[in-house]
Amino acid sequence: MKPKVIPFEKFEGAGNDFIIFDFFEFEFIDLNEQAVLERMCDRHFGIGADGIIAVCQDPKFDFRMKYLNSDGRFSTFCGNGSRCAVLYVCTKLNKTKLHFIAADGEHTGELKGNEVRIKMSDIDQLTSTPFGPFVQSGSPHIMVEVNDPFHYNIYEEGKKIRNAFSPEGSNVNFIEWKDDQLWIATYERGVENETLACGTGITAAAYYQAIQLKLQGYVSIPVISKGGQLKVELNLQGQKATDIYLTGPAHEVFSGFYKI
Repeated sequence: MKPKVIPFEKFEGAGNDFIIFDFFEFEFIDLNEQAVLERMCDRHFGIGADGIIAVCQDPKFDFRMKYLNSDGRFSTFCGNGSRCAVLYVCTKLNKTKLHFIAADGEHTGELKGNEVRIKMSDIDQLTSTPFGPFVQSGSPHIMVEVNDPFHYNIYEEGKKIRNAFSPEGSNVNFIEWKDDQLWIATYERGVENETLACGTGITAAAYYQAIQLKLQGYVSIPVISKGGQLKVELNLQGQKATDIYLTGPAHEVFSGFYKI
C-alpha cells in the first residue's frame, strides 16, 4: 500500500514547538487519529513537537485554530501555539494583524517587529486550592512559588500536582519573582513533561504576580522562561483582568512531508 504523505510546517514560540497543518484548502489528515498524531510529535520516531495546530478557514474570522497536545488529544487554548499560528497565517495572507477563533473564543494577533502579540481571554479571578492558587487563562493553571525554578525538579513535582486534578489534569507553573522579573518553568498536561515555555501559563503567572504585588490598572510583567523572554500586559481591576496581551518571539523552523 502506497504511504500517505502529510505536508506540515514546524514552528516554535520561545522554545515551545509545534507542528502546523494548513487546512485552508482541505483537511488532509483526520485529527481523530490519535496514535498517528502522537507518533508525529515523538522526538525519536516522528517530527517532534509539544503539540499540533490545525489552521482552518472560517467565514467570520481570518482563521480557526484547532489545538492538540503531543498525546494526540484535542486540548484547550495554547498561547505560544496561537502566536506561531498567527505568524504562519500572517505570512500566508500577507497581513500583519489577524482576527481568529480558538477553543476558548475570539482572539486578535499581530506581528510586532520580530515578535508576535496576541490578545488573551479575560481572567475573572484567582481561586485557592490545596495545591496552590489556580487561574483559568484559556487553560487551567496552578501556581507554585519556589526558589530558582530553572533548577527545580519540574517533572517530578509537576506530575504529582497534575495528577491530583485527574482525569483532565492541570498545568503547573513553578515561579519566582526576582530582579523585577517573573521567572517560570511549567509542567504541561498532555505533554506530561516540562516545556521550555507555556503561553497560557506565563499569562496566568503574570496575572497572579500582579495581584501579589497589589498592582491595579495597566500592568506590564516581564517574564523569563527557559525558552526566552516574553511580556504580559493586562488591565487589572480588583481580580478581574481584561485587555490581556502576550508578546514574545516566534519563528518558522522548517517544513516538510511526513509519511504514514
